[in-house]
Amino acid sequence: QIWRIEAMKMVPVPSSTFGSFYDGDCYIVLAIHKTGSNLSYDIHYWIGQASSQDEQGAAAIYTTQMDDFLKGRAVQHREVQGNESEAFRGYFKQGLVIRKGGVASGMKQVKTNSYEVRRLLHVKGKRNVVAGEVEVSWNSFNCGDVFLLDLGRIIIQWNGPEGSRMERLRGMTLAKEIRDQERGGRTYVGVVDGENETESPKLMEIMNHVLGQRGSLKAAVPDDLVEPAVKAALKLYHVSDSEGKLVVREVATRPLTQDLLSHEDCYILDQGGLKIYVWKGKNANAQERTGAMNQALNFIKAKQYPPSTQVEVQNDGAESAVFQQLFQKWTLPNQTSGLGKTHTLGSVAKVEQVKFDATSMHVQPQVAAQQKMVDDGSGEVEVWRIEDLELVPVDSKWL
Repeated sequence: QIWRIEAMKMVPVPSSTFGSFYDGDCYIVLAIHKTGSNLSYDIHYWIGQASSQDEQGAAAIYTTQMDDFLKGRAVQHREVQGNESEAFRGYFKQGLVIRKGGVASGMKQVKTNSYEVRRLLHVKGKRNVVAGEVEVSWNSFNCGDVFLLDLGRIIIQWNGPEGSRMERLRGMTLAKEIRDQERGGRTYVGVVDGENETESPKLMEIMNHVLGQRGSLKAAVPDDLVEPAVKAALKLYHVSDSEGKLVVREVATRPLTQDLLSHEDCYILDQGGLKIYVWKGKNANAQERTGAMNQALNFIKAKQYPPSTQVEVQNDGAESAVFQQLFQKWTLPNQTSGLGKTHTLGSVAKVEQVKFDATSMHVQPQVAAQQKMVDDGSGEVEVWRIEDLELVPVDSKWL
């Protein structure tokens, strides 16, 4: 479910426009996940770069209130335009489209079957696409990315000569999505390859007419790379609100253990400025719990980190798997430890240990069936390695 902040109120966004955001607005996204009989919740509030401070504050307050309504079982995420988390981008399989304007400037939600369009979308991301609206000019182009020139009746996809195959595929998927969802399939989609522009003379004529005089294109802009040292620079801070002032004290550095977290307190985990986590103990005082997001934002200012730094608020007992893996060991009630051993509360179950030789499965198919092996291990084997998010075959001599 998605809401947009309009006049300081939450207004539902139609499902037909999911994935389209205005840079002058703030949005709240609630994602509900079901695992077996359990439900987990993620609340994201998205901040457009041209949104007002009042709208940003309202979005943060509504996010906290929604978490309270869910009895503290949600993970809160602060998403800033241009620096969205992979989880947030992943909700929108066809891509995240950022449009200029907002509710304050009279911009309503996207209308279908409207051809009064003239915009240029800059497509980034190999896995989860983000398409931001940029100036309709050759000055917005670079050699490494994909751009969509949307003119209503026609969409021209221009592929940078240094762009990846995956980004080109994602760009085409987004172009077709716009055609089918916003234009009822009545828009022509054409492609221009930057390295062979002469093969598309008619499309290039349109582009040059719309985009104006063309100079030399900018070099490819590399995707953000995170240094391993930055990822490893994990620090845990204890947070308290003493006499209305934020007091932060460093507790430990990596490796971290779960017993460092006290149920009576709140903590900040600083992942080298890459991301900030706030953990709220279930017995912490109400003021510290409700002010968790503000604590994180004040911490970012004090550390002089970029305002776009990602923030997640975790609740005691409802931590995400990503948060748990930041610790050397994280134990849950009734969690299995090792093979056939389970942490239980107040009782010990007798477990019969059955020995079997995995190397003999191919000559003992009945044992393989009993142990629920998928087959007898015969047949051909092929292995691929993931390189730059693409499949690369592994030579059989290394198997």
